[in-house]
Amino acid sequence: MRLRSPAVANRLGALREKLVSEGQAALATPPKAVPFTKDPEADVLLNDLEGHPHAFVCASLVDRQVAAETAWLVPKKIRARVGSFEFADLKPLTEEDWLRLMREPEPAHRFPEMMARVLHRAIQRIASSYERVASNIWADQPSSATIVRRLLEFHGAGPKIATMASNILVRDFHVQLRDYRYIDISADVQVCRVMGRLGFVEQGTQPEVVVYAARELNPDFPGIFDLALWDIGRTVCRPTKPLCPQCPLYDLCAYAQRAEP
Repeated sequence: MRLRSPAVANRLGALREKLVSEGQAALATPPKAVPFTKDPEADVLLNDLEGHPHAFVCASLVDRQVAAETAWLVPKKIRARVGSFEFADLKPLTEEDWLRLMREPEPAHRFPEMMARVLHRAIQRIASSYERVASNIWADQPSSATIVRRLLEFHGAGPKIATMASNILVRDFHVQLRDYRYIDISADVQVCRVMGRLGFVEQGTQPEVVVYAARELNPDFPGIFDLALWDIGRTVCRPTKPLCPQCPLYDLCAYAQRAEP
């Protein structure tokens, strides 16, 4: 095992403090509408946790293998094709209905067949397990382990989706939980790349290692880093030709400074 030098340990400690501070500031900021897609009509639907909480859950479940904005537009597209996104109008739809809705007049997702099954089963699960109200998934101020487990029980939901949705609920919608210990970062390609370049883990390491590194850095709420790392990865820490001088972590980044992690 390679031990870190005092200088590297100090740099990583400063990075941790900066990232935690940013995460805490986000938690302290009053809730406001989340610009999931930058499409006002779509975002109103996704932010309506009182009237249409299932829109948020459905969009979370299909947020994979396409650009995030594409995935989060799916509820708006389905509403246009059904004429409604009321739960009572979605509940009777069969899997074949969902497949048609996801395919026509053009695919709403890169994998319409797979996501039709995901959405059909999601609506049926909300009906059978949460009294037709998706916000019951989090309404009883559950523990972090409970909310992640409940989201994982949805067909097609893996750890990245479950932790992403949990992070958004806590950070942006200020949903109250009993603790935050089991809400991890969502170790997607953006987060893994930034964690590696910063020097928290070796570049190219497995997502599981990245998750445990975040747990080590902030055990009480590992996911507190999630949005900052994802946003940096999407905007400046690009796979090629990264815009290092524009990064808020430039002065502390191993990759930018060519420091030895």
